[in-house]
Amino acid sequence: MSRKEAVLLVSRALAILQLIFALMELTYLPIRLISLNHHTTRVDVLGPSGYDDFWNGYYRVDIGFMFARIVIYLVFAFVFWNCGPWIERVLLPKREIHDRAD
Repeated sequence: MSRKEAVLLVSRALAILQLIFALMELTYLPIRLISLNHHTTRVDVLGPSGYDDFWNGYYRVDIGFMFARIVIYLVFAFVFWNCGPWIERVLLPKREIHDRAD
């Protein structure tokens, strides 16, 4: 197996891992949306509470960061799948022999 084939194989494996991570993040999305819906539609007899406002904001931020993580994972999957020369240099840099004077 040549150096280029080895780098391509490792790069594709990393791309598949990133895709799996993105899909795993997607599995958490329904529970976050249900929790956000619970705290935004809840009616309190005594009026609005800071408790619901806190969780409402918390789940909005959490869902936003979840989407950001999914996008980042998908971008990395795309970059690793294409395996350009930059990825090749990162995964397996060429060895340089330096002469040292002792």
